[in-house]
Amino acid sequence: MISPNQTTRASAAAAALVAATLWAVAAFAQGAGSAPQFEPVEAPLDQDSGIFVSQIGSSNEASAQQDGNAASTQVAQQGEGNRAAIRQSSAPHYAAAAQNGNLNEVDIAQDGNGQTALVLAQQGNGNVADILQREAGLAYSAGAISQTGDSNSLSLIQDGSDNQARLTQAGDGNAMTASQLGANNRLDWSQVGSGLSDLQIEQTGGAGLIVIQTNGGG
Repeated sequence: MISPNQTTRASAAAAALVAATLWAVAAFAQGAGSAPQFEPVEAPLDQDSGIFVSQIGSSNEASAQQDGNAASTQVAQQGEGNRAAIRQSSAPHYAAAAQNGNLNEVDIAQDGNGQTALVLAQQGNGNVADILQREAGLAYSAGAISQTGDSNSLSLIQDGSDNQARLTQAGDGNAMTASQLGANNRLDWSQVGSGLSDLQIEQTGGAGLIVIQTNGGG
């Protein structure tokens, strides 16, 4: 039987990871609106390897699979009916996923022989994020993703080396898809409002793009 003290400690740990992940997304997104020349990411080298899961609420599900001894996965979920699935291969990959609300879903796959880093935070209800990163070189591929609101959908694919993206959505019922293929791509994309459409962005190599989409909602 779980004691009240254990529940309190677990709740604090989950809240701390949610806050830390949101901070990481915000820090990664500093300089948004300027030329997308993102700084190096060192998270995979600074984190302990292994899988760390904290869940508060009911009917939450989390699964993670790692191959090797260098990858790090952190998952925190608060609410009901949230689902997180993370798969990482043997490279020094790092993933942190925090969900706060109900019926949120995230599916993350990181693969390749390089280094990938991802921080993701979803706050609200019914948000869906489907992320895939592949790395064939030594440079980092990284993504920072935040969804705030209800019923938002986000899908990111990065294929190649040294691709970085920071994507944010705030509002309800927004759709976003980004695909970066090749190497050395940078994407800074933010959406604020409700009912914003999928722009179907794709970059094939050495490209930099800033996108801001907004409306008054409704």
